[in-house]
Amino acid sequence: MKNLSWKPVLALSVIVIAFLFVFPTIHMMANGKDKPVIWPYKAINLGLDLQGGMHLVLEVETEKAVEITIERISQELRGLLKEEHIRHRGIKKESADKIAVLIKGDANLQKFEDLLDKEYKNLRIKKESADGEMTRCILDLPDTEAKNIKKMATEQALETIRNRIDQFGVSEPDIRIQGERRILIQLPGVKETERAKDLIKNTAQLEFKLVDDVNDLDAAIKGSPPLGSEILYQVEKNKETNRTSRTPYLIRKRTLLTGSSLTDARVQIDAQYNEPYVSIEFDKKGARDFERITGDNIKKRLAIILDNKVYSAPVIQDRIGGGSARITGNFSTEEAHDLAIVLRAGAMPAPVKIIEDRTVGPSLGKDSITQGLISMLVGGILVILFMIIYYRSSGLIADLALVLNIILIAGGLAAFQATLTLPGIAGIILTIGMAVDANVLIFERIREELNLGRTPRAAVAAGFEKATLTILDANVTTFIAAIILFQFGTGAVKGFAVTLCLGIVSSLFTALVLSRLIFDFLLDRKINVSANFMQVVKTGINISFINNRKKTFFLSSVIILASITSLLMHKGPKYGIDFAGGTLMQVKFLEPTDIKEIKNGLVGIDMDKSTVQQFGEEGDNEYLIRTKKSIETSDGFAGEVKSALKSSTGKDVEIRRIEMVGPQVGEDLREKALMAMFYALLFITIYISGRFELKWGLSGVMAGALMSAVYFLSIFNVSIPFLIIAALVVTLVLFWFLELKYAMGAIVALIHDISITVGVFSIMDIEFTLPIIAALLTIIGYSLNDTIIVYDRIRENLKKQHKKPLDAIINKSINETLSRTILTSITTLVVVISLYVLGGSIIHDFAFAMMIGVIIGTYSSIFIASPILLAWQTRGK
Repeated sequence: MKNLSWKPVLALSVIVIAFLFVFPTIHMMANGKDKPVIWPYKAINLGLDLQGGMHLVLEVETEKAVEITIERISQELRGLLKEEHIRHRGIKKESADKIAVLIKGDANLQKFEDLLDKEYKNLRIKKESADGEMTRCILDLPDTEAKNIKKMATEQALETIRNRIDQFGVSEPDIRIQGERRILIQLPGVKETERAKDLIKNTAQLEFKLVDDVNDLDAAIKGSPPLGSEILYQVEKNKETNRTSRTPYLIRKRTLLTGSSLTDARVQIDAQYNEPYVSIEFDKKGARDFERITGDNIKKRLAIILDNKVYSAPVIQDRIGGGSARITGNFSTEEAHDLAIVLRAGAMPAPVKIIEDRTVGPSLGKDSITQGLISMLVGGILVILFMIIYYRSSGLIADLALVLNIILIAGGLAAFQATLTLPGIAGIILTIGMAVDANVLIFERIREELNLGRTPRAAVAAGFEKATLTILDANVTTFIAAIILFQFGTGAVKGFAVTLCLGIVSSLFTALVLSRLIFDFLLDRKINVSANFMQVVKTGINISFINNRKKTFFLSSVIILASITSLLMHKGPKYGIDFAGGTLMQVKFLEPTDIKEIKNGLVGIDMDKSTVQQFGEEGDNEYLIRTKKSIETSDGFAGEVKSALKSSTGKDVEIRRIEMVGPQVGEDLREKALMAMFYALLFITIYISGRFELKWGLSGVMAGALMSAVYFLSIFNVSIPFLIIAALVVTLVLFWFLELKYAMGAIVALIHDISITVGVFSIMDIEFTLPIIAALLTIIGYSLNDTIIVYDRIRENLKKQHKKPLDAIINKSINETLSRTILTSITTLVVVISLYVLGGSIIHDFAFAMMIGVIIGTYSSIFIASPILLAWQTRGK
């Protein structure tokens, strides 16, 4: 024990630290606080699906930023040419990113080029053409400058949005750049979701322009606006009738002043009409410009324009000094407040559009927490009882390790400030089942040693020693799948990956360190805790699995053929909105409702082509509404749907969840999912070939070549599914010729498991969503867990009995690990079934995929992966 003296200190320290990080969360929940109030002031963050809130992905239209820059430069050039007395015949935008300037005479051309060298070094003269004494110059921005403007536009949009949200008052928002021009926004707990969306996406481009009172407005509306003018509208909503009116104005295009000169914007109340308005303040330069503009245009109308909408167009009665103005527009107090926020935060450098929108109501979040915790509690209790019944007093040790395992996961989530999501709870539940596996492996090894006549202490020492490497190998593969899932996943799926990673690390610690310490502690006190196990599979059993391999190969072939047939008939998997794009709403009525009445209500809001289906149990009165259109879910969309459904059904309705995914986002997620599957298979098989066949260098070179080929071909827009299939075929061929038999057996078994699971989903017409991809990657890890344990025993027996025929050794190894295989499958299935039955409708499909995966994974480790080794040896025959 002296050699292990540091382990109790380490174990106790880890457990105490975990308790310290978990306690603020427990204290916060018990006292109904929003934030932890005791040290270390860290709590587990709940995801949007558990506490409600909004997940948005915005795309910044960066090309517009370049266009705005070109427009600004063209206006500045007009002023500079006038100041420098450079004669020209016009400046105009040739296209969105080019300016055409017509210069008269060589002297003016030289002065113009000198001006460009001095003021606009970044402008490029792309083309010069002479026609007599006139020279036409085309100016544009170099590619590097345009790229920099686009990058700066995204970064500035991020800061502008962050400033707006901070002033809006959302606690702990998550706002960050995603890719080159996308911005990810997560607002937990926000209730006024539509108001938040409008606040975020408004460009807030404030401009002051003169009204064109010289030309005829009616003629401009009927024909086309005169040169230098445009038609803009003032949009007003009557609060009593709820009707919107549009008043046209003929506005000069030239911008006299912009919102870039603002220093403040505040909501004030008009003393005469008792209505709110927004008071704005200019900086010194802006104040001087405003005074000059008003002084030069007395008795003319000055339009105040925000995002191409006229808010007011008062007549200038006199020169206005002091640097202040007001914006009126029949505002409500909230509208005036939000307008003041966007003006203070500054204008967007370019327009943004919402390409992904997922909104969860608070009531759905509470239901998800309750259902998730109940399923975790029931699954955990069942596993604890099973371990006590089967392993007697040793089962108590495993159960203690299991409870501490959950505490360590919770402590890790709080310490790293990770977010717990509904799939994350599913990850913890799955960890409960899989964490027992390490203890089962150890206990079964201890049983074997006791049967050989060893003393309890020697049996425990040998059991832990022989099981450790197998446990590490089995968990590394699942860890690889979790890491790849974290890299390629988004939102709630990342939460699942985090909890799965934490669960793997903590289960290794509790099984290999904590359980060993408890065993040693009890054995030192002459307490025998390792005997009298129950036994499902008798010692010395010899089922002829290998001799039945042709029958099982045939059975698998039939199932896979049925899967492929179903996929061909359905033209591929049935993609959910995550991958296909579209809009989904989850609604709940207080009483049963006819689906036809729901569809009738959708006709009036241009959603007549939507599909409606019952969701959850029959008494839940919940329905899913789907449409292939990616509907902009702001500007009162939820209220409009709610009103339409209430009108058509005559019943109160709650909008519990809204998800909108644009087609481009769906395509991107689909490709990410396929790449995640490919990389998981690749890296796991590399690990297996390295560990079991000691060919790390060869495996690494092969992996690098495959990844490089996939990346190179993807640049040329080669179909991603085609790439993945081609890469897998090439991988199998390479494994065959390089004699990587263990890796080949593993990858064939994995393809077998994934094919059947996907096929079952296709046959049952179940949608593929991001959580299903998470389930498939977990199945990869779980299936390999089983396969590696069998492989490890085969390798061990080959060293001991190398003269025996390979088929006899493989059969013996499968029989020796059969007890562990059955027990682990039972404990995992118990928690997965608990999740399926009690975890709620949202997690049903995930749990169902895991149920299939556990069954198929167990089957393939016995009947597919192991016989492949024998098939490889007899490949000549």
